[in-house]
Amino acid sequence: MKFPERSTRSLATALCALAALVAGCESDQSRPDPVDNSGPQFRRPDAGVGQMGADLGLEDPDAEVASADAEGMTDALPDAAVFEQVPFAVETRVGERRTPAGLENRVTCQVLDQQGAPIPGHQTVVEVHPDSGFQTTEAGLIGEIARDYRLICAAPALGLRDPTPADWTVTPATPASAVAEVSASDINAGDEVEITCRIFDAYGNEIPPADLDGQPLIGIDPPPAGIEGRPNDRFRLTSAGIFDVTCTAPGAQAAPGVALQVRPGLPARLAVGLFPERPVYQVGNVVELTTIVTDEFDNPLTGVAITHAASPDLPGFGAGRYQAAREGRYLLSATVEGETRNGVELTAEEEILVDLGGPGIVCDRPAPGEVLYRPENGRIVVQGRVADVAGIQSVRVDGEQVPLSAEGRWSIDRPVEWGLNVHEVVATDEVGNENSALCAYFAADDFLSEQTPLPDALLLRLGQGAIDDGAPDNPIGSITDIIRRILNSQGLVDTVNQAALAQNPIVPNECRTRVFGVCIFRFGVDYEGLSIGGPNDMTLTLVDGGLRMEATVVNLEVRARLRGTLGNRARIIARRITIGLTFNVNRRFDGNPSVSVRSLDRVEVGDLDADFSGFITGFILELAFEAFEGLIRRTVVDALRGFLENNINAALADLLTNLDIGALAQGFEVPSLTGGAPVPLTIAPQLSTIDFAPGRALIGIQTLIQGPNRQPGRNPGVPLPPGSFSPNLPENRTVGASVAVALLNQILHRLWRAGYFDAEAGGLVAGVGDGLPDGAEVFLDLPTPPAVIGGDGDSSLTIFLGPANAGVIYPGIFAEPFPLSVAAVVRAQVRLVGEQDVVFEGVQVQALHLGLGGATVQQRSRQILEQTLTRIIQGVIDRALNDGLPSLPLPEFIIPQSLGRFGLPVGRGLGLRQGTLTGTEAHWILNGNFRE
Repeated sequence: MKFPERSTRSLATALCALAALVAGCESDQSRPDPVDNSGPQFRRPDAGVGQMGADLGLEDPDAEVASADAEGMTDALPDAAVFEQVPFAVETRVGERRTPAGLENRVTCQVLDQQGAPIPGHQTVVEVHPDSGFQTTEAGLIGEIARDYRLICAAPALGLRDPTPADWTVTPATPASAVAEVSASDINAGDEVEITCRIFDAYGNEIPPADLDGQPLIGIDPPPAGIEGRPNDRFRLTSAGIFDVTCTAPGAQAAPGVALQVRPGLPARLAVGLFPERPVYQVGNVVELTTIVTDEFDNPLTGVAITHAASPDLPGFGAGRYQAAREGRYLLSATVEGETRNGVELTAEEEILVDLGGPGIVCDRPAPGEVLYRPENGRIVVQGRVADVAGIQSVRVDGEQVPLSAEGRWSIDRPVEWGLNVHEVVATDEVGNENSALCAYFAADDFLSEQTPLPDALLLRLGQGAIDDGAPDNPIGSITDIIRRILNSQGLVDTVNQAALAQNPIVPNECRTRVFGVCIFRFGVDYEGLSIGGPNDMTLTLVDGGLRMEATVVNLEVRARLRGTLGNRARIIARRITIGLTFNVNRRFDGNPSVSVRSLDRVEVGDLDADFSGFITGFILELAFEAFEGLIRRTVVDALRGFLENNINAALADLLTNLDIGALAQGFEVPSLTGGAPVPLTIAPQLSTIDFAPGRALIGIQTLIQGPNRQPGRNPGVPLPPGSFSPNLPENRTVGASVAVALLNQILHRLWRAGYFDAEAGGLVAGVGDGLPDGAEVFLDLPTPPAVIGGDGDSSLTIFLGPANAGVIYPGIFAEPFPLSVAAVVRAQVRLVGEQDVVFEGVQVQALHLGLGGATVQQRSRQILEQTLTRIIQGVIDRALNDGLPSLPLPEFIIPQSLGRFGLPVGRGLGLRQGTLTGTEAHWILNGNFRE
């Protein structure tokens, strides 16, 4: 069949026009300018699609262009019969079936004809059921409340509504806050309490525990010494006090804690002591029977009614205070009144000896064994009294004769040293009898309350090399090595892929060319997936108050398929995407670390390379390329930034939260000196300092030592050695650290409070009296705890012990316990073994002072006393140091469970290695390398 010439000419024109649209035929029009691969600004590429505005009823602005193109073509084909498309249905399409809260999801509404072809130019609206819990955007919806939604597109003017709605599920976003709940806010010691962690995203959606990367961590501040975990987050607390209960989860900030009060139980134990404690009390002395009442878990009880008594009677000076008015032996007792555990009577007693002896020597100020603050001028007036029926001839203090008043009082001005101060007082009566006594006391510039944590007891200085030592990241040698693995993880690919899927269709599949009313060219683009060639790189730089990060994603490839007439596959490759962020890193009021984004510093997308299979050119190429470019520059970059913000925040916070001091934080037992039950101790660590600045980061941990309460002696607290509280840490290697000597004082103080040094009941001190003959026994009682001070410029220690009460039985010399007081100064060397173990060696008594209480002993007997007590004291101090601090509690960054999903070795530590040890009076200083 021949076609009329005019019709043939019209058809040829139409086909040429079609070819121009599809393949770039330019017989009647000039070729468009080449596409600028540097990327134009974003524009919506979805021509002919009804998009949602404020009322979800906006017309597509590109519809007029499409209609104008169609009209132009019909003008070029005057003989063509145009068949009008008749609206038949409305279709609803959602980019992704499931999206997390906060992620934009594209919603597309299309009016279709009977053949299912989209008809541009009709206004559509979207109905969302339920009609709240989301925000509308130009392209779709952002879910806020996690639940199921039903989306229905409609064209009201056409009377059409989609009978097959699209389902959309909004899931919780990443964790943002962790809230602790307790089943009871007030319990008794030994009771159980259930602690529940509820994790929420930034929109208030609760995240099921199964969806978390790692289990939430329950924090109790201050850390209780007595706690037992049970299944289903049930805990049995035996430590009394008011605690702050918090929860933390990977990436989530802990909400303000919940107060939990644990009340002590009924009185179960009563311990008594003497203050001041002396072997023999002079007539006229005032002595106090001190008491400490505890429940079955060693929680101290206050306000307990106690009845005191003395047998035989002595004049009273208030509750439990008596004047030694006459010579003799007296029994001082205390009894708990009221209800006790199991109805057991709680009574304890102490015997005292009151005597005059030779010239009676009394130390009035400071009192024997007193612990006091060192005066600002470094001097004190030591005062006392002497008396003897034969009259006093002379008194010498530290070998210097002092004047006496008519009443026998004496005084002398003496310098006060930090630590143990011992003054030997020798009195001679008129007939030549001598008596000596020790006026010994302990002085320090400051003390720390027993129940107060020691701030910055452990301090780390991380140099820039510890933060970032460059590639590679195996073995792990810096914080950046950990973060870099996150940047190269599958998790990053999955996050960006989900965000991109939610933007489908990238270009709606619509008719782009019609002839005689029939669509002959349909075109659209769907995103299919992506890959990242890598390796991606990251740098972290210390800045004031935080870290500056620069992350570079390399060779990000986006894959898509062209829909419609063309079936081409397409790839767009971003050679380099760089994002710079600055993070604040600091410590919250509750002691937990806080990491937050301070600023977005840089976003840079490098060259984009396109690869379209088959032949494609003209405006179709431009349309597809612009759509891809918009996807990368907006959706992909936003997803990358969100991934970095959320995961680096979480990783840094989790690492700082998981700063550990090893097994010591789990509790350890110190073997008894007498072969009895060991003393359980716990070092409760918590962050006390986070200070980031250019070139260095300081991280401090406070410590609180917890253990039994058995010793009722009075004491102002843990003595703090002199010197700077903030040491100068070395800077020549990647990491420096310090351990406060006061931590050892905390341990010794708690051992003393637990009765560790009281060897009276057990006789010979087990394991430390080697070399003594059979039958020798030593009884030891410390009214005050030992204390240490460091060596200036080396790792030595000086230990002060006493004044202590002692009794010695020695075969052939002392058949009965010989009572005396003793004070000693001991030296020891500290040696670091391996990475963290510490050994105290070379323990030697440097000075030994004996107070014989007026007794006259031969020189040989005195030598036996000195040799025996020297061995015992050296053994006691050796055991107390090596058992009380078996290893240095150097902080380590332990890779938490939450980072296991990035291929990191969970549980592996990152800290100071190959360390060297020196010291000052107040600190041990360590220098080393930062690595696994």
